Amino acid sequence: MAETGAPFIFMNAAGTLNDVITMVHEGGHAIHSFLSHPLQLTGFKEYPTEFAEVASMSMELFSMNEWGVFFNNDEELKRAKELQLERVLTIFPWIATIDKFQHWVYENPNHTHEERLQNWQRILTEFTPASLDVSGLEAYRNYSWQRQLHLFEVPFYYIEYGIAQLGAIGLWQQFQKDKDQALQNYTAALSLGGTRTLPQLFEAAGLQFDLSPAHIKGLMEFVKEQMEKV
Repeated sequence: MAETGAPFIFMNAAGTLNDVITMVHEGGHAIHSFLSHPLQLTGFKEYPTEFAEVASMSMELFSMNEWGVFFNNDEELKRAKELQLERVLTIFPWIATIDKFQHWVYENPNHTHEERLQNWQRILTEFTPASLDVSGLEAYRNYSWQRQLHLFEVPFYYIEYGIAQLGAIGLWQQFQKDKDQALQNYTAALSLGGTRTLPQLFEAAGLQFDLSPAHIKGLMEFVKEQMEKV
């Protein structure tokens, strides 16, 4: 709500892991709204999408220690955490696939159905490891791009999730070392709204705005280490 700053989350729930992730993800956006609302100008309250998703994706990871309130079975809790951390890693090749595909789609507006299918298959194969057995799933995979709403609703808004996931992993890394400091960095950066550039918002959160292979590799290795501890 523009005047009060009160955010609302609308969702459907069926008692699954996705419900938990959706609630805490959107809860991160809600916190962002609360923290940026006191800023004087309305324009300042509009933050970069890449950082909006840092707020939500970080909350997914911060909250994992408290998931026991939902999962009363230790084995289910362990499985949920493992799946969440797998998603943290596997989202990157999927983002690359969708981003490359939508560039092709919009750069070739007169393409045929067959050309679209061929190029989707080409791009999907490029980002699918050869070791993954997908036999029997060809018909599904041919149209799997259709499950990504962003292609239809907000073209070219998906790579932001990749940039944000790197920030979220970095904040979770801080959280594992010093919870209070990580939360302080998180709230300080979110409170800035859109008054800073994206690199400056990362800096305010104690993060490196670094998309280099070496930096990304370090973050991926950290997630892998955490998976082994679950």
